[in-house]
Amino acid sequence: MSTTRRRLLSGLTASAATAASGLLATHRPAQAATGPSASGHHDTDVVVIGGGYSGLACARALVAAGRQVLVLEARDRVGGRCLNQALPAPHDRFVVEGGAEFIGPGQTRMYELVQQLGLRTHTAYTTGKLVNWANGRRSTYDGVLPLNNLLAAGEVGLAMLKIDAMAKQVPLDAPWTAAKAAEWDKQTVQSWIDANLFIKDSKNLLRLAVLSLLSTEPQDISLLYLLFYVNSGGGLTPLLSTTGGGQQDRIVGGSQAIALAMARELGTSRLLFNAQAQSLTQDAGGVTVEGNGFSVRAQRAVVAMSPWMASRLNVAPLDGPTQARLQMAQRVPMGSIWKVHCLYDRPFWRDDGLNGQVTSDNFITRVTFDNTPPEPGAPGALMGFIDGQDAREALLMTPAVRKRKVIEAFTAYFGAKAASPTGYLEMNWQAENFSGGGPTGHFPPGVLTAYGHTLRPPTGRVHWAGTETATIWTGYMEGAVRSGERAAQEVLAR
Repeated sequence: MSTTRRRLLSGLTASAATAASGLLATHRPAQAATGPSASGHHDTDVVVIGGGYSGLACARALVAAGRQVLVLEARDRVGGRCLNQALPAPHDRFVVEGGAEFIGPGQTRMYELVQQLGLRTHTAYTTGKLVNWANGRRSTYDGVLPLNNLLAAGEVGLAMLKIDAMAKQVPLDAPWTAAKAAEWDKQTVQSWIDANLFIKDSKNLLRLAVLSLLSTEPQDISLLYLLFYVNSGGGLTPLLSTTGGGQQDRIVGGSQAIALAMARELGTSRLLFNAQAQSLTQDAGGVTVEGNGFSVRAQRAVVAMSPWMASRLNVAPLDGPTQARLQMAQRVPMGSIWKVHCLYDRPFWRDDGLNGQVTSDNFITRVTFDNTPPEPGAPGALMGFIDGQDAREALLMTPAVRKRKVIEAFTAYFGAKAASPTGYLEMNWQAENFSGGGPTGHFPPGVLTAYGHTLRPPTGRVHWAGTETATIWTGYMEGAVRSGERAAQEVLAR
């Protein structure tokens, strides 16, 4: 039986940079890859801008084909929106995932990478019941949907079937060509919910499902984009499920271990850290990327970043295709998300027959997950997400107030034992200058039909990657890897 991803069901691809203060753990990435910082002039065949999963996968494929590659990473680490956090002492030999975390059936490239890089997976903890908090009352349940309101559960189930049926009509390689693309791209997801659901609890549940996928309020998202997103992951059930779905497995040593292993495989000579690309200029002979104190000359460039981040590049010349691509990028904002962890001597909720997952219509974190590290001796870890409007409001809270509200939520869900964590960590992706939010960029109404055709095609010698450009498992690590490998094949075909 499937269990759920994040709030409506549990899990997510996300990452963040922490706001550290007082009792809060600092932004301390575990096993951060290090290498030379950018300086001077460099020559190479292909310059890859971005050391996240798409950039690393692209570089890996190009190196395997015999090309000289240089990866520019603006941060002091690899992994992009995927980041391990070391736990506070005395448990600092363990990590939890501060960002993108899960993989599951259908994400073939991720499992292949795990095997190729000598890593291991472990199954996300799903034994026991889920907690549902609705209308001020706590209950427990099994399965995908809470059944305390049977009419609402039935209405949501029918709505999910409708969404899946519509999603199958959206071409993965060109969603803007769907027969009803214009009609669906004019609507927000919220307007569709309001027109098709009539029970308050069912509207809340579907809103939670959307938030769990995109960390964005339904009124901010094009219906066409949601349908494409659903189709790219094989349907709502695989997207939202843990067992048998996109959140089935975790990586031993944290999900950033994959990025760290790819970086080690590439070697420090192919990676420059603290290398924020500021300008990208192409001419008849190649491309030049410049930043503070460094420049790179290459035959081709791969921009492996979210559309929003790519829009910050100073690109020249601004020919028609480049202008159109940048216009699109300016219109694809990131979601709003925090990821928080409370640590305990042991995962006490398991003793109570609970698996650590929650669906809730209240409190600052409405989705929780058992994120206890799999290694012996690790403390219990409850992970929660703060999404959408809740995430925006959390930005204006003091760290102490935010922590208090998280513990208040966990205590309501799991009882008095949750009120006294031994440690607390948070990751605020909005504070990450080179991400700007998470877990992925999303398309508001009107953008896909007007600009979607600019998302993937190269503009001259510049190629575009990033999970937002993927056609399979877009928004996930799987989509990021596939997009990087697709960009590499484009380069090799030239």
